[in-house]
Amino acid sequence: MAGREEHIGIVGAGISGLSLAHELELRGYRSVTVMEQADRVGGKCCSIEYKGRTYEMGALIGLPSYRMTMEYMERFDLLEKGPLLDRDFFHPHGGRISQIPLEQMPDFAREFKRLPSLMSRYEAVREPGFEQVPLELCKPFSAWCDENGLNVLRQVFMHYFCAFGFGNMDDVPAVYVMKLLNYDNLVSFIEITHMISWPNGVTELARRMADRVSDLRLTCEVQRICKEDTGRVRVETNQGPLSFDKVIYTAPMQDFAHKTELTQEEGELFKSIMDEKFRVYAYRVDNMPKLSGYIPGNMGIGSRGQMMAWYYRWADLAENDLITVYVAENELMSDAEMRENIESTLAALGGKNIRLYMMKRWNHFPHVDTAALESGFYERLESMQGKYGIYFAGEIMNFPTLENCIRYAKALVNRYF
Repeated sequence: MAGREEHIGIVGAGISGLSLAHELELRGYRSVTVMEQADRVGGKCCSIEYKGRTYEMGALIGLPSYRMTMEYMERFDLLEKGPLLDRDFFHPHGGRISQIPLEQMPDFAREFKRLPSLMSRYEAVREPGFEQVPLELCKPFSAWCDENGLNVLRQVFMHYFCAFGFGNMDDVPAVYVMKLLNYDNLVSFIEITHMISWPNGVTELARRMADRVSDLRLTCEVQRICKEDTGRVRVETNQGPLSFDKVIYTAPMQDFAHKTELTQEEGELFKSIMDEKFRVYAYRVDNMPKLSGYIPGNMGIGSRGQMMAWYYRWADLAENDLITVYVAENELMSDAEMRENIESTLAALGGKNIRLYMMKRWNHFPHVDTAALESGFYERLESMQGKYGIYFAGEIMNFPTLENCIRYAKALVNRYF
């Protein structure tokens, strides 16, 4: 029990940092400090209120297959049902389309029948982390689909992967797609049996978790982290220096190398991390179809800056007039050009009286490319756990969904604490 007296510092109060604080509390740690640069908790769990109802500007939904998320919801008394989620598929110029064209349905049925056996080869991907990724999953997902004859199913995977800012199937390594869309999760997306949509917003889960943290410090910017001669870890912040027995870093990993002393090889490791620029717009708009929608024609290469999907969160309530729109940022376009694209698509879908309410820009989906995976990026990163008294958790360690962040946080505490 001596270790339980240690003072643990956690950098970042997103779902990973808050999950770590909770799991450490369950283990008996009583001295945990969470440092958050922003003025709120939750990170990409970002719910806003408009006319008395919540809308999601970041994390959107959970799936019934998210076992750990459901467990956390029960612990924090959040099992009430949220708004219904109904969706369809649309052409970029308006009009509904089939998710799978009728002529492709026989091929879809044959591919889907093979999918459980095919994906069972990669059950290890369900475990927290990315150590020992099979070489065939390091290649881009499109190439993996070609090798396995999944020409129709590749489109289905694309609809649920690309629409929410996770990049292009021709570039992203297959293992990341499988982290989000294992067989159970894919079936949940297809069937929409019961999506988890929190009535008070996903941020409510983060807020309730934060209420349990004994020492939470907001607007606390971490500037430097270094190992002291005593063996403790010094964290310099804009609120003054702090000293910990151990530190867990969950903030964007791209910034980590600038905040501590690393070897040249370690510094290069962090430089290989990339992300996706992703935007969520909230629009006030009348006359939209009363359901959420995907626009597959805007999800391919060359479609950045186009509206890929929208979420009509309270579609069962006639007085709703705010929708959220999802766009992969095009860095060659101005804000005005991207807005023009979005608003022309909304108009084509029947939208009237279109007015922008707000926009949120995210550095989203931290990941590495095929070459970095094949060179052992994750094995090298995991070998650094505990070195300098610092541990790593967060989005890049197990994919940026609630479930994967929670599962990795729990696994890290079980392994090292």
